[in-house]
Amino acid sequence: MSNEINRIGINTGSVNSYAHQPKDTGKSEKKETETQQANAPAKQQVNPDDVLSYMAQNAAVINPQVAAVRTYDVSKYVTPEQAARIAGFIASFDEQVAKGLIAIDEEFGENNVLSEPAKYEIAAAMVK
Repeated sequence: MSNEINRIGINTGSVNSYAHQPKDTGKSEKKETETQQANAPAKQQVNPDDVLSYMAQNAAVINPQVAAVRTYDVSKYVTPEQAARIAGFIASFDEQVAKGLIAIDEEFGENNVLSEPAKYEIAAAMVK
């Protein structure tokens, strides 16, 4: 059987470089780790309460408090007829969502596993 690798022209001496490495007694590795440990800075202990308080302060920056709901003067933006029409659409939508909630409660029974937000999501999606 012939060596197929040599036909391709691969240098088989560099394929397995571990076979050609000089043997090491391990003394140089010990010296390197000792010098690395000597040069390493001392680790400072941190109080866990300080870490938790720092995280709490940063959480307030990342998740700012939600502003209070503002009310708008609708008369500045729409006419009274438009406001009445929009109010009628909203009332119709609320009525259809309420009917959907009743239908969901009837379908799944009293001991259903759906949460309130899930019920409202399904009922709102049912409105056409």
